Amino acid sequence: MLQARLIDDFKGSPALLIWGDNADMVALLDQITGLRTDRPVVRIGYGENAVTISVSAQLDRSHIRSLPPVIWECGDDTLRRAADLIGPLLTSTGHQFIDADGLAEEVVVSANEYPTDFGR
Repeated sequence: MLQARLIDDFKGSPALLIWGDNADMVALLDQITGLRTDRPVVRIGYGENAVTISVSAQLDRSHIRSLPPVIWECGDDTLRRAADLIGPLLTSTGHQFIDADGLAEEVVVSANEYPTDFGR
């Protein structure tokens, strides 16, 4: 199950962590691709481990804010870069970093590195 959570201190700085297994990375890539084509907003994760990803008109935007829920606003350039970075995680273990501003300095997308109940 794809999870997401804002972490106050992830290796020394605040980060939005998105984690799951390889099948979850496939689902995340599908959602990121959908944002670029026909869906203006998607929600990933459940309960306290949920994040809304929304499309921004600013092409290079990667901004994290919280209402709640936590919202990651992404421009098309950021969505394209995220899709490129998620691709290798479809069949491997590891993580990728995406720069951000706002409540987090980066978005960390991780495959097979954290248990489902991490962060609870």
